[in-house]
Amino acid sequence: MSTKWFVLLPVSGLAGMLAACAHVGRDQARSQPAETHAAARAVQEVKTRFAPDHHLAVFNVQVEQEGTRIILSGEVDKTAAKSETLAVVRSAGFDVIDRITVLPSPELGETTWGISRLSIANAREQPGHGAELGMQILMGHVVRILNQSNGWYLVQSSDRYLSWASRGSVVRCTQAQVEAWRNSPLLLVTAFEDRVLERPHPDSQPVSDVVTGCLARKIGEEGDWFKVELPDQRSGYLQKSSATDYAEWKRTRHATPDAVERTARTLMGRPYLWGGNSPKALDCSGFTKLVFFLNGVELDRNASQQAQQGTDVPLDPELSQLKKGDLLFFGSRARAGRPERVSHVGIYLGGRLFIHSSEMVRINSLDPNSPISDARRIRTLIHARRMIPGS
Repeated sequence: MSTKWFVLLPVSGLAGMLAACAHVGRDQARSQPAETHAAARAVQEVKTRFAPDHHLAVFNVQVEQEGTRIILSGEVDKTAAKSETLAVVRSAGFDVIDRITVLPSPELGETTWGISRLSIANAREQPGHGAELGMQILMGHVVRILNQSNGWYLVQSSDRYLSWASRGSVVRCTQAQVEAWRNSPLLLVTAFEDRVLERPHPDSQPVSDVVTGCLARKIGEEGDWFKVELPDQRSGYLQKSSATDYAEWKRTRHATPDAVERTARTLMGRPYLWGGNSPKALDCSGFTKLVFFLNGVELDRNASQQAQQGTDVPLDPELSQLKKGDLLFFGSRARAGRPERVSHVGIYLGGRLFIHSSEMVRINSLDPNSPISDARRIRTLIHARRMIPGS
C-alpha cells in the first residue's frame, strides 16, 4: 500500500476537521490578513515537524483572527505539538487565544483504548463505510482511540497508523482492561481460516470466524478443542490444531530468509485489496507486513513508511548485494523539483525473483529475459532494505 495522495474537499463537523489533518495551507493563507498569514506560516512549520505524514499523526490547527488576537483551535495528538504551536505564535508577538485540544478527546473519558472484536475490522480513511480502506485490524489486537464521530472511532494501531473504525468493530476499554487482556493466556490463530463454535463439535453453530493472526483468550480445554473467550466476551470452542499459545509463539519467532520465503509462498494466489493486510486479501505493503509479523518482525503500514525501516542495501545492475528476504521498493526518484515517491513493495527471493501482491500474490522476475519478468518493476526499482537482523 503506497502513501496516498489526495485533495481534501471541505466537509462539516468533527469528521471534516480530523480528516483534513491541518487547515493551514497556501490558499487559506493568501486570503487572510497579513497577521493571520504570518501565524498560519508559523503553525505550518510546527505541523511539518510533528506531523509530516498525516497517516501517522493528527495535527489539525485552524488559525483565525479576532481583532488583534489570534485564535488557534482544532486538535493535535501530542502535548508537545500544542505547546510548540502556542509558543511560536506567541513569540511572533501575537496575543493568542488557545482552543487546541490534545487527543484523546476528553469526551472519551478513561476508555481511550480498543480491542478489535471482529476477525477482520475494516478501518477507513474517513468515518463512513463508503470511504477508502486504510487498514484492517485483526481480532484481539489493540488500538488507541483518539476521537469519535457519528458512530466511528478515530483509532491508531500499534504501528501508529490512523484510521476510522466503526463503533461495532471494536470494544472500548480502559488501559487497565487492555493490560488485563494482554496479560491473559492468549491464543494466536495459525490456521488461514477457522470458526469459533458454540460447542466442541464441528457441526455446532459458529460464534465467529477467525483468520491467521487473530487473538483469543484461552479459558479452558476439552479434548481436541480450546475453550476461548473473544474480546467482547463471546465464548466458544476452537480446534487446537488451529491455534497456539501466543506468548510461546512470540518467544520462538526467529526470522530467517528461508522462513520469510516459506511464509510468503503460503499466500500465493491471494487477491489484492487496497488497504488489506489480512490473510483474505492484501495490498503490497499489507502482504509484506503480514509475512514479517508471522516471523516476529514488525513493519509499518505503508510502503513509503517501510522504506524507512531496516538498513539500506545498495543496488547495482547485477543486484549483487541483495539477499533473500530483503524488501524491494518501487516508484519514482526525486527529480525536477518533485519528491521521491515509493508506490510498491515486494520481497526478494534470490535469483532476481521477488514475491509481491499485485492483482494477487505472485512471483515475478527482475530478469528482462525471464518468462515471468515484470518490465514495470524492473524500470521502477529504486531501493532495497534489509529487515532481518544478521541475514
